Amino acid sequence: MQTYCEQEKGTPFDWNEFLERAIRGEVSKRECVVATNIAGDWVTCACGNQCSIIPRDVFGCPLDPLLDVQGKVFLTLIGLEKWEKAKETLLKIEKRSEEIIKEIGDGKEI
Repeated sequence: MQTYCEQEKGTPFDWNEFLERAIRGEVSKRECVVATNIAGDWVTCACGNQCSIIPRDVFGCPLDPLLDVQGKVFLTLIGLEKWEKAKETLLKIEKRSEEIIKEIGDGKEI
C-alpha cells in the first residue's frame, strides 16, 4: 500500500526514528523546528504517513473525526517538544489508521 505522502509526492519523514532520537535528546533545535513544520502539513504529518486509501478532504485532512483530532494533537505535542506523548499519539494514529483500513476492506462506512 502507498502512503498518502507518497501519493502526493511529498518527502517521507520517519516519525518513529525522529521521536526515538528526540526522546534520547539527540535532536537539534533546528530539527525540532523542521519537525514542527512537517507535522503541520497533512501530507507529511503522522497521518500523511498512513495509507492513501484513508478518506480525506481536499486539504488532506482525514475525514475520520478521531484521526483528525489525533493528527492535531500530534502537531501540538511536536511543537511543545513533548516527545513521549507524541510517540504515544503516533501509536494511536497508526492503530486508528489500521482500523479504518480494515473497515474499508470490510466494505463498512467510515
